[in-house]
Order: sequence, then C-alpha cells, then structure tokens
Amino acid sequence: MTAFARERFSHGTAVVTGAAAGIGEGLARHLASLGMLVVVADIDADRARSVAVDIEERGGRAEGYGLDVGDAAAVHAMAADIFERHGSVELLVNNAGIESAGLQWQIDTDRWRRLMQVNVDGVFFCIKSFVPRMIEVGTPSCIANLSSVGGLNPVAVQSPYIVSKFAVQAMTECLHQDLSIVGAPIQVSVVVPHSIRSDIFLAAQREAPTENPTANAVFAAMQRDNADKGLDPLVAAEYMVEQIARGDFWILSDDEMCTAAATRRGEQLLTLSPPPNPRDMLARMGVPLPEGAS
Repeated sequence: MTAFARERFSHGTAVVTGAAAGIGEGLARHLASLGMLVVVADIDADRARSVAVDIEERGGRAEGYGLDVGDAAAVHAMAADIFERHGSVELLVNNAGIESAGLQWQIDTDRWRRLMQVNVDGVFFCIKSFVPRMIEVGTPSCIANLSSVGGLNPVAVQSPYIVSKFAVQAMTECLHQDLSIVGAPIQVSVVVPHSIRSDIFLAAQREAPTENPTANAVFAAMQRDNADKGLDPLVAAEYMVEQIARGDFWILSDDEMCTAAATRRGEQLLTLSPPPNPRDMLARMGVPLPEGAS
C-alpha cells in the first residue's frame, strides 16, 4: 500500500503542523518511518518535542518545534529557519485545527476569532511563508491542507469549524490554480478525512464550553463515535500519504464515507436543495430534540 510513498517520501524534509496529537501525530510518525526528516510543529512545544524524541528513539529523524500557526511572524520565522538549516521542504502538511460547539449566535466572539486564526489564517500564513521559498528552491514538493468532510457538508452546532473547513477547501483549490499559473513544481492536495481518533471534541468542550444542551450532547456523541469507530491515526496516515505520493488532489481517509459526503454535496448543489434537516442527524446520534421542539 505504500509503494508510491516509499519512493517519493523516503528522503527530504516534511513539516507537519498540529503534529503533537491525533492525525497530525500519525502523519508525522508515518512520514518519519518512510525516511523523511519530520518537523513536528505544535503549539504544545513540550508535547511536540516528546513526539520528536520518541520518533528518533524508534530510528526516525524528527525535531520538535513550538509554533502557534495563528502568529504570522512565528510562522515566517520557522519557515526561514527550516530552509536555512535544511535547504528545502518537500512536504508541508497544514493540519493544525481546533473545534467549537454551539448554536451559531451563541458562539463566543473571541473563540470564533481564535478558531479562524488557527484553522484558516494558520493555513494562509504557512502558504505565504513556505511557497515563495519552495518556488525559489525549485525542487518538486507538495502541500497538503487538511479540510474535512465538514468542508463539504454543513453540520449543525459546529458552524465555526464547518466555516473554517469550507474556507480551507476553497483556499486549497485556489492555491492549486495559482501555482499552475506560475508553473511551480508544487503539487497541491486537499485532505478530506472522515473520522480519525483524536481528542478534538474533548478539547473544544474544555477550552470553549457551551451551555447549550443539544450542542453538548452532539459533541459527546461525536467523541463517543470517534473513540469507538474512528480510524487509528497511523493507519489513516499510511492510507492518505500514499494518495498524496501518488499525486492525487483529493485525499480521503475512508473511500466509502468520504465519497458519500462528496456525493451528498454534489446532489445538493445539482438540485439546489437546502441543507438536510439536522433532526435526522440528531436521531441517528441518539441526541434528543431540544425541549419544546416538534
């Protein structure tokens, strides 16, 4: 399953943001196992260093890097440092992201801004800092941006995250076109994962708790399903990295589930239908309707 990846990513430098946990950590560990030097970048600097040390103890090459992707100056400084020390970056994975629960009008303003700063601005800052250097070096390279099936289909009580992932999807498609204009040897891919085990829902409830009972019930159900049915990050990473190495634009974690999400979106646009009734989703999750709803 890793034939393309073992050839393409057996050398060079990879930068993975949000790489101290979840899918980011899975990607970092898998890329290191293929032979790449992996920069494990995360706002949790201690955890990033811990992951990098563990990778090295297992025979890989890695370095931990404390980074807030929402800080443009910090991203610029990291890119300059990495290119100065390593000469090139063959793979940039913009993975860092956070979640938030609640009805749209109940979302805390500061939390909205912070989520957009991480999920959207962070991708833009990395593109702005790394792409010119990649173009200058001129060697074949790749940028993979993490969107989500939530970047294809809207989901109730998740609007900040959904909006951000729609934005990443659009940003990635535009980047693909812009790089085509200048003829840069940079492949662009958008990663559309379905459910990969992580603590993103728990972190959201811890960092930005909501008093809305429906939102809390939905996030509790999502965390339960993620823990019970979500893919192992390393297994998902191996599957997705192979697609990146193959040169695909659309990178899926689960062919059936992700294709079904894309099909739903396509059918909605073709028929100009409104978004689906979220009550069906609540029923499937076992989440009761809000009191007074009919």
